[in-house]
Amino acid sequence: MNAVMISSVYLLAPRMGTTLKTQIYALAFGVLVAGLAQAMFQLPSLRAEGFRYHWVSPWGDATVKRVVRQMIPGTLGVAAFQINVLTTQGVAYWVDPSIVALFNYSVRLMELPQGVFGISLATYLLPTLSGLAAEKKHDEFRSTLNNGIDHLVFVNLLASIMLGVLAEPIIRLLFEHGKFVPADSPKAALALMCLAPGLVAFSLVNILARAFYALGDTKTPMKISVFCLCINLVFSMTMVWKLRQGGLGLANTLSACVNVGLLFHTLRRKLGRLEYGALRQMLWPILMAGVIAGLTAWLASAKWNPRWGIGIWQ
Repeated sequence: MNAVMISSVYLLAPRMGTTLKTQIYALAFGVLVAGLAQAMFQLPSLRAEGFRYHWVSPWGDATVKRVVRQMIPGTLGVAAFQINVLTTQGVAYWVDPSIVALFNYSVRLMELPQGVFGISLATYLLPTLSGLAAEKKHDEFRSTLNNGIDHLVFVNLLASIMLGVLAEPIIRLLFEHGKFVPADSPKAALALMCLAPGLVAFSLVNILARAFYALGDTKTPMKISVFCLCINLVFSMTMVWKLRQGGLGLANTLSACVNVGLLFHTLRRKLGRLEYGALRQMLWPILMAGVIAGLTAWLASAKWNPRWGIGIWQ
């Protein structure tokens, strides 16, 4: 999928005219073709497993109806981060459209550790937790969930500290060329520094929501997500005027923390208890490791940048 999208920018965009208004359609076509390519890429593997596609009317199928009923609230519960980003962008357009572009650069960088660790771990946990919930193995359910949370916190807490400390060098390295001028880097870095503290919360929302889904409850995460969406809008409208793109990042971080707190509280009431012992024991060592790593990275960056710069070759 990504290979096709990137190819559309390099190969198709130059043939779509000379202005951004026409060239942007190349990426739009690329997204469409990439989605089709991603789907078709899986067909040979499916055929090897014995799958043969044929049309079956879904409307009378009881399982399909149940999936659709549960999918709609489930989608809203899992997509909290994306929905919050979309709504805060809508608010920012009223203030200054350039805020949206700067904020989007930081969102792209946040989605890398969130997708690689948070979403992939949540995807893996869902069938495991569902099996344990179906078999009424609640102790193993709690243990597996907490084990997943431990791994997520270990990786993404460190990633969030490094993203915050190295926000500007990372932005300069990846984006500062062409029409992205040096003066834009500190502005985009501000948004990333305000988003970075919420990385663990953004990822935890995915895992905790799937714990509810494994228990057959898709409505509770949706209700909490809608409530936090309203909070996010209030935060965004309050902060965007003074902090601009940093205000959007801070609004998303704060609403994600509220989301996680409510999910934890509700899940604990549903399961009776949650085992936090291992997480409490590892949290302070990880925080100390993160502080040391952050200081080391900051000192190295402060020495490196004035002497060698932040270009690709450097």
